[in-house]
Amino acid sequence: MNTKKIIAMIILTAMILALSAGAKVFWARPAARGHAVLETTLDWKTIYTSSVRINDGQGNLTITGCNETLGTVMTKLRQAYASCKTLSAFRQNETLGWARMREGGAIVTLLALAPNLALAPNAPEQTVLFVLTQAPGDFDKSRLPPSAPRLRDPLPYPGSRVQTYLTSEESRMQLEIYAAAAMPEAVQQYYASTLLGQAWTRLDSAGACASLAMYQKGPALCAVLVLPSGTGAESTITVLHKRLKME
Repeated sequence: MNTKKIIAMIILTAMILALSAGAKVFWARPAARGHAVLETTLDWKTIYTSSVRINDGQGNLTITGCNETLGTVMTKLRQAYASCKTLSAFRQNETLGWARMREGGAIVTLLALAPNLALAPNAPEQTVLFVLTQAPGDFDKSRLPPSAPRLRDPLPYPGSRVQTYLTSEESRMQLEIYAAAAMPEAVQQYYASTLLGQAWTRLDSAGACASLAMYQKGPALCAVLVLPSGTGAESTITVLHKRLKME
């Protein structure tokens, strides 16, 4: 999975999970799960924990937030996981850091995102850390793409190829990522026409964000993120469905 796909999945997942009334959210207390760095670092807070399914593999996801820079968080993670076997070395750019290691009998994938740098460069810097823990067999299953798309409302962009599927039963969320040989503008027009034609209502103002659009129909929320990928007429499409708890 390339960096753009990772960023797309992280941003949309974080946005929608924050709206979940059924998720386990702990904004007000220190994190109490995961590696010792998550449990003992002052002012790191667990935002969300859930079992998840990625393609055909299961896992446990913990999301932690803090008011520290991405570089500071990555330094603490390197120190905390120094004794673990490295499967993918720590890497970092301006907005994203990632690594993978074996901790005991589990495979742990770390993704750290500085969302303000990606979305609001002038805002105070914060970091969101995603920790995915999987058994080796489930990790192997997650690396293979789905055999077919699972989302049906709306149907995927014609001719697109499904690459990643993620779901969380606790938050009633499904996310699917596709690759399409088409310009982002054509893809965005397809989803706008299809969703509006199926009685979805757009929540954000058209043109407010060139890449992201959000829709609602009853208790269902749909977010569509379309980003250019590679060169020429190619796009990465991220579609996220969320069932809201309406009371």
